[in-house]
Amino acid sequence: MIQLQLNELIKKLGISQKAFGEGIGIKPAFVNDVLNGRAKGFSSETLTAIQKTYKVNLNWLLTGEGEMFITPSDIKEGKVSYTSISDINEITHTGWFKNLTKEQREIITNCSAVKDKEILKKVSGIISRQAAKEEGDRELEELEDKIK
Repeated sequence: MIQLQLNELIKKLGISQKAFGEGIGIKPAFVNDVLNGRAKGFSSETLTAIQKTYKVNLNWLLTGEGEMFITPSDIKEGKVSYTSISDINEITHTGWFKNLTKEQREIITNCSAVKDKEILKKVSGIISRQAAKEEGDRELEELEDKIK
């Protein structure tokens, strides 16, 4: 069962089997063995590394049930305990990051290098205002479409 989920996970992350294995500290050949059914699965230590590195819901990985990734509600409800993302290297391994455009990934990577809290607060405010404006513009367009 884990073969299907593992294959789906690696595709969703948008990384190679080699990069996946290296990210959790195992040999890429072992990842291949699991994918091809030559190995039954991962040790508990490796599963923990997968969960922490890629923010994967282990219930999904092992059973196919639930969401692929740990969600904020899982964390709030105390279902999962793990260290939150704290640096750009962890962010770059997430499915969310992999699904961004190249330009968006570059912006996030460049912003992560900023250490001045005042600058980060200002940037956050600008982003929040822009998001609110875009949401308002979208709602206005929907209303205009309904009137027409």
